[in-house]
Amino acid sequence: MKKNLSRREKVLDLLYQNQDKYLSGEELSNKLGVSRTSIWKYINYLREAGYQIESSSKVGYRLITSADNLLPEEIKRNLNTEIIGQEIIYYKEIESTNDTAKRLAQSGVDEGTVVIAEEQKRGKGRLGREFCSPLGGIWLSCILRPDIKPTLATRATYIASLAIVKTINKLSAVDAKIKWPNDILIGDKKVSGILTEMGAELDRVDYLVVGMGINLNFSLDNFDESLHNKVTTIYHETGKKVSRVEFVQALLEEIERIYYKLNNFEEILEEWKAYSYTLGRIVKIDSKREEIIGEAIDIAEDGALLVKVDDKVRKFYSGEVSLCHQGFNSGN
Repeated sequence: MKKNLSRREKVLDLLYQNQDKYLSGEELSNKLGVSRTSIWKYINYLREAGYQIESSSKVGYRLITSADNLLPEEIKRNLNTEIIGQEIIYYKEIESTNDTAKRLAQSGVDEGTVVIAEEQKRGKGRLGREFCSPLGGIWLSCILRPDIKPTLATRATYIASLAIVKTINKLSAVDAKIKWPNDILIGDKKVSGILTEMGAELDRVDYLVVGMGINLNFSLDNFDESLHNKVTTIYHETGKKVSRVEFVQALLEEIERIYYKLNNFEEILEEWKAYSYTLGRIVKIDSKREEIIGEAIDIAEDGALLVKVDDKVRKFYSGEVSLCHQGFNSGN
């Protein structure tokens, strides 16, 4: 649904609605209540962003082709959400969407604000690792302000991972799975990762920043050759490119749908388990303090992974998880 569109976004929306004819500068000016000089500036901005807009001094402007970019004007046009993505802050290039989103969250921006970039120079993964984020992918961070205790913040990672895997499978016809706690795999190769960061007081969350990276429309050549057996991209798997705008729209809509169920986390978990790569398998967990091997049997209500080790069930909230072998596969 279209709400809170800026004037620049409204110009693009009008051009899309009238692609079969020209819109005069005067008509655009009257519709938006701005000067014709402002309209000219908006048109130039869109051209610089890659849109092909035909113009004539006598008849006005007409949109010929759109651009393959992630401008808010594009994403918000057909975005069907109430909260998530109603404010989108766009960068062609950024150090880290999570770092920028945290600063914005601390300054008090609205819940649902999204920071998105065409490319990250210092994308962040878990444990301070760098996350390769070249052109052609989806690199975004979403600001949430749930009314929950800090101990339940990991629920945001479950929401994001479920939204990502459902969007990937819907739009690219692959069979992606979720590897606990925060990776999306195709086969046994990583195609997406999540980093959730928090600002909180003792008893309540102030904000959560959920960073998401999806390897979409680029080849494996962007990664170091040593990673080619560990990572993949949608383009590499399918040989086809997916509309990034449609992907982001579908992803944000899924996030909102699942986020509205936050207080019914059991329902979220049941849906999440259907896509689990981890449950029902023998896994090795390296939690810094120790390394254990056991059967991943379930997810606790607080988000912990339940692992059966020597007839005892242990809870893990973090750690590096690797698959030992295919035994004990429950089909989840």
